[in-house]
Amino acid sequence: MYLIPLALIAGAAAGLFIRGSTDYFLATRVVFWPIPAVGVALQALVGSGLGVPYPSLLTAISLVLIAITCAMNLHLTGASLILLGTTLNLIPLVLNGYVPVTVDAVINAGITDPESIELVRLGAARAFRSGEETLWFLGAVVPIGWLKEVFSFGDLIVACGLANLGFRVFFPLRETASYYDEAVEYDQFRDPTQPDPFEGYEPDESTWSAAAPDVAASPKSPIEPPESQPGFSTLEGSSAIDSPDEQT
Repeated sequence: MYLIPLALIAGAAAGLFIRGSTDYFLATRVVFWPIPAVGVALQALVGSGLGVPYPSLLTAISLVLIAITCAMNLHLTGASLILLGTTLNLIPLVLNGYVPVTVDAVINAGITDPESIELVRLGAARAFRSGEETLWFLGAVVPIGWLKEVFSFGDLIVACGLANLGFRVFFPLRETASYYDEAVEYDQFRDPTQPDPFEGYEPDESTWSAAAPDVAASPKSPIEPPESQPGFSTLEGSSAIDSPDEQT
């Protein structure tokens, strides 16, 4: 289980490697960040092997705290994936009282052979599947041999979300903002000790008046009639040229 948080570190390292910046990390806003810190600490306590009482209950509480925090921080890239994976891990834990683990997954992961399966020690909130579990396929059923570990589908989704979160914290998406959004961001993050370069600025009226066209004259000015052209009459739009048929 300690391999899952490493996805956050791997994503952050990739973000920094691809010309990321720590300035984005310092500007990241996490709502109620102590809540997930408590949840992670509870999971670390349960997985420490100290034999803490009620490990399944503590694990469920930690997952709930992490899910609540992700729901309040959906503006962060990857938070929705972490929320989905955490919810999938919470469902079998609540329904069965533990996370079911299949024997085939443990063997296929290369952790042990079939003859020594009884010697395998699972996590405090995990137990081998007995066949009576509800939604057992949401438990630890995905073996990864090169890691020698068994994961659930929720674990893999959480790992993807953590990797995405770590990457985007140091290398965020650059979206095109409108002029209004840029103005709001400027007023929000501007250092109040720095002078505002636009404070007291007024455009030069002479510049605007010089650029104004002459057609913006007063509407009370008389409109001159168009010049008449020789050979044409402006009466009723008819022509004054005599027709050849009418000549005598």
